[in-house]
Amino acid sequence: MKTYEMSDEEKEFLAGYDLTKYDRPSVAADVVVFSVMKDDECEDARRLQEKKLKILLIRRGGFPYKGSWAMPGGFCRKGEDVIDSARRELCEETGIDDAYVKLVGVYGEPGRDPRGWVISSTYMALMNGRDCRLKAGDDAQDARWFTVELTDVSTEVSGTGEEIVKNEVEASCKVQNEKRYRLVLKDADSDIKLTAVLRRTDMSSCGRSSDSYDIEECEWLAFDHARIITEAVLGLREDVRRDMELAFDLLPERFTLTELQNVYEQIWDMELTTPNFRRKIAEYVEETDAYQSGERYRPAKLFTRRNDARK
Repeated sequence: MKTYEMSDEEKEFLAGYDLTKYDRPSVAADVVVFSVMKDDECEDARRLQEKKLKILLIRRGGFPYKGSWAMPGGFCRKGEDVIDSARRELCEETGIDDAYVKLVGVYGEPGRDPRGWVISSTYMALMNGRDCRLKAGDDAQDARWFTVELTDVSTEVSGTGEEIVKNEVEASCKVQNEKRYRLVLKDADSDIKLTAVLRRTDMSSCGRSSDSYDIEECEWLAFDHARIITEAVLGLREDVRRDMELAFDLLPERFTLTELQNVYEQIWDMELTTPNFRRKIAEYVEETDAYQSGERYRPAKLFTRRNDARK
Protein backbone atom coordinates (compact mmCIF):
# COMPACT_ATOMS: atom_id res chain seq x y z
CA MET A 1 0.00 0.00 0.00
CA LYS A 2 1.38 3.39 -0.98
CA THR A 3 2.33 5.61 1.96
CA TYR A 4 -0.01 8.56 2.37
CA GLU A 5 1.81 11.89 2.46
CA MET A 6 0.21 14.52 4.68
CA SER A 7 0.49 18.24 4.30
CA ASP A 8 1.77 20.38 7.17
CA GLU A 9 -1.74 21.72 7.66
CA GLU A 10 -3.13 18.20 8.00
CA LYS A 11 -0.38 17.21 10.44
CA GLU A 12 -1.28 20.21 12.58
CA PHE A 13 -4.96 19.22 12.51
CA LEU A 14 -4.21 15.64 13.56
CA ALA A 15 -1.88 16.74 16.33
CA GLY A 16 -4.79 18.44 18.04
CA TYR A 17 -7.45 15.84 17.22
CA ASP A 18 -8.96 14.02 20.21
CA LEU A 19 -10.14 10.55 19.20
CA THR A 20 -11.23 9.77 22.77
CA LYS A 21 -14.26 12.03 22.44
CA TYR A 22 -15.91 9.15 20.55
CA ASP A 23 -16.78 5.84 22.18
CA ARG A 24 -14.83 3.02 20.55
CA PRO A 25 -16.07 -0.57 20.24
CA SER A 26 -14.11 -3.76 20.55
CA VAL A 27 -13.74 -5.48 17.17
CA ALA A 28 -14.03 -9.24 16.74
CA ALA A 29 -13.59 -11.58 13.78
CA ASP A 30 -15.81 -14.66 13.63
CA VAL A 31 -15.94 -17.45 11.04
CA VAL A 32 -18.77 -19.70 9.84
CA VAL A 33 -16.78 -22.78 8.77
CA PHE A 34 -18.57 -25.01 6.25
CA SER A 35 -17.70 -28.53 5.15
CA VAL A 36 -19.56 -31.49 3.62
CA MET A 37 -18.73 -34.63 5.56
CA LYS A 38 -19.91 -38.11 6.46
CA ASP A 39 -21.28 -38.98 9.87
CA ASP A 40 -18.64 -41.28 11.35
CA GLU A 41 -21.32 -43.45 12.92
CA CYS A 42 -22.85 -44.39 9.55
CA GLU A 43 -22.38 -48.13 8.98
CA ASP A 44 -24.85 -48.74 6.16
CA ALA A 45 -22.82 -49.53 3.04
CA ARG A 46 -25.62 -48.22 0.82
CA ARG A 47 -25.25 -44.77 2.43
CA LEU A 48 -21.49 -44.42 2.38
CA GLN A 49 -21.70 -41.76 -0.32
CA GLU A 50 -24.13 -39.64 1.67
CA LYS A 51 -22.46 -36.64 3.24
CA LYS A 52 -24.03 -33.69 5.00
CA LEU A 53 -23.47 -29.96 5.15
CA LYS A 54 -21.79 -29.17 8.46
CA ILE A 55 -20.42 -26.23 10.37
CA LEU A 56 -17.75 -26.09 13.03
CA LEU A 57 -18.81 -24.89 16.47
CA ILE A 58 -16.86 -24.27 19.65
CA ARG A 59 -18.26 -24.84 23.13
CA ARG A 60 -17.47 -21.81 25.24
CA GLY A 61 -15.43 -22.49 28.36
CA GLY A 62 -15.99 -19.12 30.02
CA PHE A 63 -18.53 -16.38 30.51
CA PRO A 64 -20.57 -14.99 28.86
CA TYR A 65 -22.63 -17.91 27.51
CA LYS A 66 -20.46 -20.46 29.30
CA GLY A 67 -21.32 -23.96 28.02
CA SER A 68 -23.11 -22.65 24.94
CA TRP A 69 -21.90 -23.18 21.39
CA ALA A 70 -20.47 -20.49 19.14
CA MET A 71 -18.60 -20.01 15.88
CA PRO A 72 -14.78 -19.89 15.97
CA GLY A 73 -13.51 -16.36 16.43
CA GLY A 74 -11.98 -13.83 18.73
CA PHE A 75 -10.97 -10.22 19.21
CA CYS A 76 -8.68 -8.53 16.72
CA ARG A 77 -5.18 -7.80 17.87
CA LYS A 78 -3.78 -4.30 17.80
CA GLY A 79 -2.54 -3.42 14.30
CA GLU A 80 -4.13 -6.54 12.76
CA ASP A 81 -6.37 -6.40 9.68
CA VAL A 82 -9.79 -7.89 10.47
CA ILE A 83 -9.62 -10.55 7.75
CA ASP A 84 -6.16 -11.53 9.00
CA SER A 85 -7.71 -11.99 12.45
CA ALA A 86 -10.32 -14.28 10.93
CA ARG A 87 -7.70 -16.33 9.08
CA ARG A 88 -5.60 -16.59 12.24
CA GLU A 89 -8.55 -17.82 14.29
CA LEU A 90 -9.46 -20.27 11.53
CA CYS A 91 -5.93 -21.68 11.38
CA GLU A 92 -5.73 -21.99 15.15
CA GLU A 93 -8.96 -24.02 15.26
CA THR A 94 -8.53 -26.16 12.12
CA GLY A 95 -4.86 -26.06 11.09
CA ILE A 96 -5.86 -24.77 7.62
CA ASP A 97 -4.44 -21.46 6.44
CA ASP A 98 -5.51 -21.37 2.77
CA ALA A 99 -9.28 -21.86 2.89
CA TYR A 100 -11.72 -19.89 0.75
CA VAL A 101 -12.87 -16.98 2.95
CA LYS A 102 -15.58 -14.41 2.18
CA LEU A 103 -17.26 -11.70 4.22
CA VAL A 104 -20.79 -12.57 5.41
CA GLY A 105 -21.56 -9.33 7.20
CA VAL A 106 -20.72 -6.88 9.97
CA TYR A 107 -22.79 -7.18 13.15
CA GLY A 108 -22.93 -4.39 15.72
CA GLU A 109 -26.46 -4.37 17.09
CA PRO A 110 -26.54 -2.91 20.62
CA GLY A 111 -26.77 -5.62 23.26
CA ARG A 112 -25.48 -8.44 21.03
CA ASP A 113 -22.66 -9.04 23.52
CA PRO A 114 -23.28 -8.59 27.28
CA ARG A 115 -19.63 -7.58 27.81
CA GLY A 116 -20.16 -4.30 26.00
CA TRP A 117 -20.07 -2.75 22.54
CA VAL A 118 -18.58 -5.45 20.31
CA ILE A 119 -18.70 -5.31 16.52
CA SER A 120 -18.14 -8.61 14.73
CA SER A 121 -16.86 -8.85 11.19
CA THR A 122 -18.01 -12.32 10.22
CA TYR A 123 -16.64 -14.46 7.40
CA MET A 124 -17.61 -17.67 5.66
CA ALA A 125 -14.94 -20.34 5.11
CA LEU A 126 -15.23 -23.40 2.86
CA MET A 127 -13.00 -26.41 3.37
CA ASN A 128 -12.64 -30.16 3.09
CA GLY A 129 -13.25 -31.28 6.65
CA ARG A 130 -10.98 -34.32 6.31
CA ASP A 131 -8.01 -31.96 6.10
CA CYS A 132 -8.85 -30.32 9.44
CA ARG A 133 -7.02 -30.86 12.69
CA LEU A 134 -9.62 -29.64 15.17
CA LYS A 135 -8.22 -27.95 18.24
CA ALA A 136 -10.39 -26.04 20.69
CA GLY A 137 -8.80 -22.80 21.84
CA ASP A 138 -7.75 -22.00 25.40
CA ASP A 139 -11.15 -20.44 26.14
CA ALA A 140 -13.14 -23.39 24.73
CA GLN A 141 -14.27 -26.72 26.17
CA ASP A 142 -14.84 -28.59 22.93
CA ALA A 143 -14.93 -28.31 19.13
CA ARG A 144 -17.34 -30.34 16.97
CA TRP A 145 -18.85 -30.52 13.48
CA PHE A 146 -22.62 -30.03 13.46
CA THR A 147 -25.00 -31.04 10.67
CA VAL A 148 -26.91 -28.02 9.36
CA GLU A 149 -30.64 -28.07 8.66
CA LEU A 150 -32.24 -24.77 7.68
CA THR A 151 -35.92 -24.96 6.77
CA ASP A 152 -38.34 -22.29 5.61
CA VAL A 153 -41.33 -22.68 7.96
CA SER A 154 -43.16 -19.52 6.91
CA THR A 155 -46.34 -21.39 5.99
CA GLU A 156 -46.49 -23.59 9.07
CA VAL A 157 -49.72 -22.89 10.97
CA SER A 158 -51.43 -24.45 13.94
CA GLY A 159 -54.96 -24.45 15.31
CA THR A 160 -58.34 -25.48 14.02
CA GLY A 161 -61.19 -24.10 11.99
CA GLU A 162 -61.25 -20.30 11.85
CA GLU A 163 -57.77 -20.06 13.45
CA ILE A 164 -56.19 -22.03 10.59
CA VAL A 165 -57.94 -19.92 7.95
CA LYS A 166 -56.88 -16.72 9.69
CA ASN A 167 -53.28 -17.87 10.06
CA GLU A 168 -53.09 -19.00 6.43
CA VAL A 169 -54.41 -15.63 5.20
CA GLU A 170 -51.94 -13.74 7.38
CA ALA A 171 -49.08 -15.95 6.18
CA SER A 172 -50.00 -15.40 2.53
CA CYS A 173 -50.14 -11.62 3.04
CA LYS A 174 -46.67 -11.57 4.56
CA VAL A 175 -45.00 -13.97 2.13
CA GLN A 176 -43.39 -11.14 0.16
CA ASN A 177 -42.10 -9.29 3.23
CA GLU A 178 -41.51 -11.87 5.92
CA LYS A 179 -40.21 -15.42 6.25
CA ARG A 180 -39.52 -17.71 9.17
CA TYR A 181 -36.68 -20.22 9.32
CA ARG A 182 -36.00 -23.10 11.68
CA LEU A 183 -32.31 -23.79 12.24
CA VAL A 184 -31.33 -27.21 13.62
CA LEU A 185 -27.70 -28.14 14.32
CA LYS A 186 -26.99 -31.74 15.34
CA ASP A 187 -23.85 -33.61 16.37
CA ALA A 188 -23.84 -37.21 15.09
CA ASP A 189 -21.57 -38.46 17.88
CA SER A 190 -23.77 -37.31 20.74
CA ASP A 191 -27.31 -36.21 21.54
CA ILE A 192 -26.41 -32.52 21.28
CA LYS A 193 -29.06 -30.62 19.32
CA LEU A 194 -29.13 -26.84 18.94
CA THR A 195 -32.26 -25.15 17.63
CA ALA A 196 -33.46 -21.68 16.75
CA VAL A 197 -36.38 -20.01 15.00
CA LEU A 198 -35.79 -16.73 13.20
CA ARG A 199 -37.98 -14.20 11.45
CA ARG A 200 -36.54 -12.54 8.35
CA THR A 201 -38.17 -9.29 7.20
CA ASP A 202 -37.59 -7.68 3.83
CA MET A 203 -36.71 -4.06 4.59
CA SER A 204 -36.64 -2.82 0.99
CA SER A 205 -40.06 -1.22 1.44
CA CYS A 206 -38.51 0.87 4.22
CA GLY A 207 -35.77 2.16 1.95
CA ARG A 208 -33.13 -0.23 3.31
CA SER A 209 -31.18 -2.67 1.16
CA SER A 210 -30.61 -5.27 3.88
CA ASP A 211 -33.03 -7.62 5.62
CA SER A 212 -33.86 -7.61 9.30
CA TYR A 213 -33.54 -10.79 11.36
CA ASP A 214 -35.17 -11.44 14.73
CA ILE A 215 -34.32 -14.48 16.83
CA GLU A 216 -37.67 -15.73 18.19
CA GLU A 217 -36.37 -18.91 19.84
CA CYS A 218 -32.84 -20.13 20.53
CA GLU A 219 -31.32 -22.96 22.55
CA TRP A 220 -27.62 -23.23 23.39
CA LEU A 221 -26.28 -20.93 20.67
CA ALA A 222 -24.29 -17.98 22.01
CA PHE A 223 -24.72 -14.29 21.20
CA ASP A 224 -26.54 -13.66 17.88
CA HIS A 225 -24.82 -16.59 16.17
CA ALA A 226 -28.14 -18.23 15.23
CA ARG A 227 -28.82 -15.21 13.04
CA ILE A 228 -25.33 -15.14 11.58
CA ILE A 229 -25.35 -18.87 10.76
CA THR A 230 -28.76 -18.52 9.10
CA GLU A 231 -27.55 -15.63 6.96
CA ALA A 232 -24.38 -17.56 6.07
CA VAL A 233 -26.32 -20.66 4.95
CA LEU A 234 -28.70 -18.60 2.82
CA GLY A 235 -25.73 -16.68 1.43
CA LEU A 236 -23.86 -19.89 0.58
CA ARG A 237 -26.86 -21.19 -1.35
CA GLU A 238 -27.02 -18.02 -3.44
CA ASP A 239 -23.25 -17.80 -3.93
CA VAL A 240 -23.08 -21.34 -5.31
CA ARG A 241 -26.02 -20.66 -7.64
CA ARG A 242 -24.08 -17.71 -9.07
CA ASP A 243 -20.72 -19.48 -9.10
CA MET A 244 -20.88 -23.29 -9.15
CA GLU A 245 -17.10 -23.56 -8.83
CA LEU A 246 -17.27 -22.60 -5.15
CA ALA A 247 -18.48 -26.10 -4.30
CA PHE A 248 -15.08 -27.54 -5.22
CA ASP A 249 -13.59 -25.92 -2.10
CA LEU A 250 -15.61 -28.40 -0.05
CA LEU A 251 -14.09 -31.44 -1.77
CA PRO A 252 -10.76 -33.26 -1.77
CA GLU A 253 -8.57 -32.90 -4.85
CA ARG A 254 -10.09 -36.06 -6.37
CA PHE A 255 -13.75 -37.00 -6.06
CA THR A 256 -16.51 -39.01 -7.70
CA LEU A 257 -19.32 -37.33 -9.60
CA THR A 258 -21.73 -38.75 -7.02
CA GLU A 259 -19.79 -37.01 -4.26
CA LEU A 260 -19.81 -33.77 -6.25
CA GLN A 261 -23.57 -33.96 -6.84
CA ASN A 262 -24.09 -34.66 -3.15
CA VAL A 263 -22.28 -31.42 -2.26
CA TYR A 264 -24.67 -29.34 -4.36
CA GLU A 265 -27.68 -31.22 -3.01
CA GLN A 266 -26.57 -30.56 0.56
CA ILE A 267 -25.98 -26.86 -0.05
CA TRP A 268 -29.27 -26.32 -1.89
CA ASP A 269 -31.22 -28.81 0.26
CA MET A 270 -32.77 -30.46 -2.78
CA GLU A 271 -32.37 -33.56 -4.96
CA LEU A 272 -30.88 -33.09 -8.42
CA THR A 273 -31.53 -35.17 -11.53
CA THR A 274 -28.25 -36.99 -12.17
CA PRO A 275 -28.14 -36.82 -16.02
CA ASN A 276 -28.97 -33.10 -16.04
CA PHE A 277 -26.46 -32.37 -13.28
CA ARG A 278 -23.64 -34.21 -15.04
CA ARG A 279 -24.27 -32.35 -18.29
CA LYS A 280 -24.17 -29.04 -16.47
CA ILE A 281 -21.04 -29.85 -14.46
CA ALA A 282 -19.07 -31.40 -17.34
CA GLU A 283 -17.28 -28.15 -18.23
CA TYR A 284 -15.85 -27.85 -14.70
CA VAL A 285 -14.35 -31.34 -14.23
CA GLU A 286 -11.90 -33.66 -15.91
CA GLU A 287 -11.56 -37.42 -15.63
CA THR A 288 -8.54 -39.08 -14.02
CA ASP A 289 -7.17 -42.61 -14.39
CA ALA A 290 -7.90 -43.40 -10.74
CA TYR A 291 -10.84 -45.13 -9.10
CA GLN A 292 -12.32 -44.82 -5.64
CA SER A 293 -10.88 -47.39 -3.24
CA GLY A 294 -11.65 -48.70 0.21
CA GLU A 295 -15.43 -48.77 -0.21
CA ARG A 296 -17.75 -51.77 -0.02
CA TYR A 297 -19.35 -51.28 -3.42
CA ARG A 298 -18.18 -51.01 -7.02
CA PRO A 299 -15.36 -48.43 -7.28
CA ALA A 300 -16.28 -45.25 -9.15
CA LYS A 301 -14.11 -43.19 -11.46
CA LEU A 302 -12.41 -40.23 -9.81
CA PHE A 303 -12.50 -36.72 -11.25
CA THR A 304 -10.70 -33.48 -10.52
CA ARG A 305 -11.44 -29.84 -11.11
CA ARG A 306 -10.37 -28.62 -14.55
CA ASN A 307 -7.15 -26.66 -14.42
CA ASP A 308 -8.52 -23.93 -16.66
CA ALA A 309 -11.50 -23.57 -14.32
CA ARG A 310 -9.38 -22.77 -11.28
CA LYS A 311 -9.41 -19.23 -10.03
